[in-house]
Amino acid sequence: MSRSSRKKDRTPPEVPIFSDRLMQVLETMIKGEAPNAGHFCGYCYTPIDRARMHCPHCVKAVADYPPVVKVPSDVAEMFRKVRRRESLVVNSFAQFGIMLGVMTFIVVFYFLFLNDAAIWWYVLDVVLLFVLSPVLAGLIGGYLGDEYAYRFARRKLADEWAAFDAEREEQRMAKVTSP
Repeated sequence: MSRSSRKKDRTPPEVPIFSDRLMQVLETMIKGEAPNAGHFCGYCYTPIDRARMHCPHCVKAVADYPPVVKVPSDVAEMFRKVRRRESLVVNSFAQFGIMLGVMTFIVVFYFLFLNDAAIWWYVLDVVLLFVLSPVLAGLIGGYLGDEYAYRFARRKLADEWAAFDAEREEQRMAKVTSP
């Protein structure tokens, strides 16, 4: 397998696995602000109106995948894992930005010490520490980390969803073929 085809395989899916509405429901459910109850698509678990014949997100027919009254715990756990992964990566990138700010402070302080600099240079170095560290944390964590975290978490979610979907389809087929 070539490097470019491996890279294509690792990109997150174009259509999000969780709809925006489902993500809102899962977010409030995990916070404990809403119960795990409602009328959800039987395939992707997007909240749907009772009169709908097709899911607006996955476009599956309600006749093929009957609606369910609650989101399975496996799906809620996938959502928790996505949020945890994103948080871990973004925070790690931000910590790296803080570390770069501190390292810059130490290097500048070292050169100031070697050159017997005036006291105001040391004050400027301390100001540099308190300004540069949060700025680097925000830039590295907020821009680079956020983009990487989103892609990383979505790739993992796509893998987990594929495994979940395969197992679910296996169970569905077993029910259909059993006498």
